[in-house]
Amino acid sequence: MSNGLEITVNRRRFDHSDGVGLEMTAAQIAALVGIPAQNAVVERETAKNELELLEHTTAMKIAGGMHFLVTRHFVMGG
Repeated sequence: MSNGLEITVNRRRFDHSDGVGLEMTAAQIAALVGIPAQNAVVERETAKNELELLEHTTAMKIAGGMHFLVTRHFVMGG
């Protein structure tokens, strides 16, 4: 049962039963889709349909209906 606090990450819906809270870090949002924080690039979709890059450790207030994009950051090594 959802308490109305539902967010979308990579086009998938998550709610409190998945671990969505009133305040979350980008690392916690990345964990919802199984991407470790050290490999994650987390962006929030703004009201202007732009993407805002989020810091992994900074907590943000979560509101129902927020949209996030989480991608993997690859480092090429030799």
